[in-house]
Amino acid sequence: MKVSEAIADALAIEAGGPIFGLMGDANMAVWDALCTDDRTRMVSARCDGAAVLMADGYARATGRIGVATVTCGPGLANCANALVTASRGATPLVIYTGEYAKADGGLGLVQSFDQSRFAQACEVEYRRLDRLENLAEDITEGFFAARTQKKPVILSVPAPLWDEELPWEWEYQPSASFIPRRHTTPGLLALRELADKLQVAERPVIIAGRGAVSANARHDIELLAEHTGSLLATSLLAKGFFDGHPYDIGVSGLFSSCPTERLMAQADFVLGIGASLNFFTCEGGTLFSQAQAARIDIKPLPAEIGATPGLYVQGDARETTQALLRILSETGKKKEGFRSAATRQILNEPTPQSPNATDGLDPRELMRSLSRSLPLNTQVISGGGHFWSWPVAHLALPDGGRYQHTIDFGSIGLAVAHGIGAAVGNPQRTTLVIEGDGSFLQGIQELHAAAELRIPVIFLVMNDSGYGAEVRKMQWKHRNPRDAMWTSPDYVSVARGLGGDGILLERESDVAQALKQAIEFKGPFVIDARISPSLVSDSESRLYLGLENSAPLLRPLQARDKG
Repeated sequence: MKVSEAIADALAIEAGGPIFGLMGDANMAVWDALCTDDRTRMVSARCDGAAVLMADGYARATGRIGVATVTCGPGLANCANALVTASRGATPLVIYTGEYAKADGGLGLVQSFDQSRFAQACEVEYRRLDRLENLAEDITEGFFAARTQKKPVILSVPAPLWDEELPWEWEYQPSASFIPRRHTTPGLLALRELADKLQVAERPVIIAGRGAVSANARHDIELLAEHTGSLLATSLLAKGFFDGHPYDIGVSGLFSSCPTERLMAQADFVLGIGASLNFFTCEGGTLFSQAQAARIDIKPLPAEIGATPGLYVQGDARETTQALLRILSETGKKKEGFRSAATRQILNEPTPQSPNATDGLDPRELMRSLSRSLPLNTQVISGGGHFWSWPVAHLALPDGGRYQHTIDFGSIGLAVAHGIGAAVGNPQRTTLVIEGDGSFLQGIQELHAAAELRIPVIFLVMNDSGYGAEVRKMQWKHRNPRDAMWTSPDYVSVARGLGGDGILLERESDVAQALKQAIEFKGPFVIDARISPSLVSDSESRLYLGLENSAPLLRPLQARDKG
């Protein structure tokens, strides 16, 4: 067996599904072997970085490990943005590549660079597979690190070994078989300390995060909140988790609604369950500055003290919540807590809205129309830019819907490929990617990849003919924003030229019919929404203009048509 065939076998076993990539000299032989392997499916991107983004999107959407392969040198260099984003997002991801040394000469001399230092700069781990006698073990260790430490790992084979023969029988043991079952419920002393804090709190709030979503802990957290009189909120990544609950106050942090902000300021105790309570979730510590904080997280220790220091309890979100509820049920009665008449009055107060935009589609009304139209279980992927406040604050997810974003590195231009990966991972769901027009242009070539493979993805382009955030900041600083603006291309024609289809949206209410067309198309479909270029999002109005919070509290059962 050749080295390339052995590596392909290991990748197929570990991936257990699709592998994303772009072929080049360094991975050509492995790619060829994978294409004849019935255990996997090769999804070919049009840019190396897009391949890593697809694997990242796939991993986040499915909870499984992402696997990608790109060529060495310039191919790997193209992945910098995607690697940092995956690292900041704690994505379990393995990237297979090769490596030229300067001593290899020829093309290798041109394409060689210090890939290990590059990986370090991208905040990912780099492992060189240069010991044939330990090839299987070294690959297993790389996947083990990615799975258990929730991070991207690059596996690289030096060029002289690409076409070598293995002089012995190949046998591979997958990394998952070495992962022990962890102790996921904390000790009794830690649970009692946390229970005591909840027992004495008069205005408690529970914030659920990605860990609570992956643990399927909604029902148990709602029971805990009912017993303690807690309000329910989420991190941005868990948006929509408590939709429909009467005491759901939505997203906590920079994108909090007006009622959420008012109630959080009154909280005296905040418990994060599967949520890091990071700088953005607690708005730098100012959102609930009067409250004590505590966290339940599966990690042994928090990554940092952070803006909201407090009690830290290691444990699985669901199992720890159940254990906590058992203790509270034995020692105390249910409390009204924060579920008072005064709270209900704040929750029911309408939030004043500025008049509708007159220089383009109103993005708020567009999101409301979209809320009424999305099919059940739709997964929504949002890119970054000025526009992304609109879906966060005004889009109610459908029943069974899920939300994820690409903003871990603060970069634009990532959602197209990320969304394609998510669509591959969950073909039973409708996949909607919401992206800005400037960001869309940075990844538009991947429509061709989706069209070739008939991957159904809907792209809603929030088109304000420019880089909206930069335009506004230039204007606020009394500078000319001309170079952040342009005449919009015909995105529908571009989509058709790349093998997809699309429609130009005339009215906000037309999005329902556009969605039907997109779903019937069974491929990449672009909805070009020419939104107002002047309307300022709720979050930026607060941050940069000092205006009152105007984000409404989403009530999906009211927003969506019944029957």
